[in-house]
Amino acid sequence: MVISGCDYLGLSEDPVIRQAWLEACAEGPLQTGASRATTGDHPAYRRAEAAIAEFLGEPAALLTATGYLASLAVGQGLRDRATHLVVDAGAHACVQDGVRLSGLPVTVFTSGDPRALKSALGRLPKSARPLVATDGVHGIRGGMAPLKAYLDALPASGWLWVDDAHGIGAVGPTGRGAAEALGVHDDRLIRSVTFSKALAVAGGAVIGPALIVEHLRTRAGVYLGSSAPPLAMAAAVTAALARVDRLPGRVRRLQALLRRFSGALPDRPEILNDPRTPVTAIHPRDADQARRLGEALSAAGFVPPWIQYPGGPAGGFFRIALRADHSAGIVDRLARAVRLGLGV
Repeated sequence: MVISGCDYLGLSEDPVIRQAWLEACAEGPLQTGASRATTGDHPAYRRAEAAIAEFLGEPAALLTATGYLASLAVGQGLRDRATHLVVDAGAHACVQDGVRLSGLPVTVFTSGDPRALKSALGRLPKSARPLVATDGVHGIRGGMAPLKAYLDALPASGWLWVDDAHGIGAVGPTGRGAAEALGVHDDRLIRSVTFSKALAVAGGAVIGPALIVEHLRTRAGVYLGSSAPPLAMAAAVTAALARVDRLPGRVRRLQALLRRFSGALPDRPEILNDPRTPVTAIHPRDADQARRLGEALSAAGFVPPWIQYPGGPAGGFFRIALRADHSAGIVDRLARAVRLGLGV
């Protein structure tokens, strides 16, 4: 059994979402053939954007072909509104690339440390309009950024950009992501997301104040210069969001399994776990421990999820991801295998 990946809600074979995709292919063109800023717009994209904004309780959304492009759009689109980028050192590569594309002065602060952020912001000119960039849910190590504390450190003239690719659909009481889980509501919040994780389809979006989103439509080169995505993608995004709303028990079940798994794990420095998020990372202290853990997982019937990924240990690590369609028995067996492999 595979215990990694990102299909957190187990929607990758959902028949309702699949049917929406197929009907969009059958009823209209596969793709509009041009940038949405020219002749490539279509009502299906606007319907998807309205559904995204409504789902996240924000005024507006901008649909992009991928989540990675959503992050690039933020960096490009706000370079004439912000004056400085202040980025969490542990933010995903898409955020780091979006930051670089802005062309603005960049300051890096220690991941998860509000005091480090406050210090970095304090070194900026008083006239600065900073854009602080971070992940909401950390996709390769689990856990969430302290968004409330980040906002407390942020001046009124700034924005907090949260890439919540691994939060939307999986985290928070109704799957609205890190902001919902942490009780964050703020007009300075800008989110970028992907729909290829918990929602199991494709595409991405930027969500936030209407003025900011409309500004991105006229300033972000990855939106202005990209051909519009397939219409089926927009239809599938709309269907997937509705599916999360109609299956609230799926989100609750996932979160119950996360708590169960977390409670069964040993308290070890090698284990990075947060019971609120689907990902657990295990960083073996040496090759021998990595071998033993891999053998224990294999013997228990699991494919050892050993990966190498930007932001993780150079030699690789185990990344475990739970899904809502895992059983309690599977989760318990997995926890026992981890304990055995670590010699606990």
